Amino acid sequence: MAIWSGQEELGRLRMSVGYGGHKRGRPMSPIEVGLAIRGALDAGATMQECAAALQFQGTGHIGRFVRILKLPRDLQYLVDWGVGKGSIGFTAAFEMVSLATEADQRAVANAILARGLTSKEVRQVVQLRRRTGRSIDLCISEALGMRTVVDRKYVFLGSVGKACREKLVGISQEARNQLLAAAMQQLGLRGATGRLGNGLFTLVGGEHFHKTMNRIGKDSIEQELRSRICQGMAK
Repeated sequence: MAIWSGQEELGRLRMSVGYGGHKRGRPMSPIEVGLAIRGALDAGATMQECAAALQFQGTGHIGRFVRILKLPRDLQYLVDWGVGKGSIGFTAAFEMVSLATEADQRAVANAILARGLTSKEVRQVVQLRRRTGRSIDLCISEALGMRTVVDRKYVFLGSVGKACREKLVGISQEARNQLLAAAMQQLGLRGATGRLGNGLFTLVGGEHFHKTMNRIGKDSIEQELRSRICQGMAK
């Protein structure tokens, strides 16, 4: 009897271990899991089969993974498990999708990276935007204003060379991040974490990173990291 086409997609889902396994380390990012779920559903798998492959008790989370795929492509590589520097947590990403425009989503993403906006605060921003109609920047400021202390972060966004982009598409998020980390270490960038997408990379750090960034020079950072990433891929 022939194996139906969804079996391969369900196999990819099983590789992600399931929600309960993320503490042991997952080979797939939330976006990669979302793409695998969508592939399995498109191939004919049911929501129940996807949930079983991910070791979920029900189908509720399946829709959440597919929903975050609605984020702009240039933000998707920033989505990670939990909360970490230089990334957007899964719950925050899910909340961001409720914003009506990509411009609003990008503004919130920047606030997450630069100001440490939490998933709860993202939800507040979404509610304020809907209820008051004020600008997204004012809504973000109001959410941040409820804090007692604001932790300032610095965000650097750069791009990789065209020649490397096609190769990066076939590499997992974890492997891309490792390439960027190695390039940062070689360059002597301190006090920052980074994530590498198919064409863009993002660095986030505190005051020490800000000083290092000014010392090296922003133009030099982009050029040097771009070169070192391509060199790392050639090894």
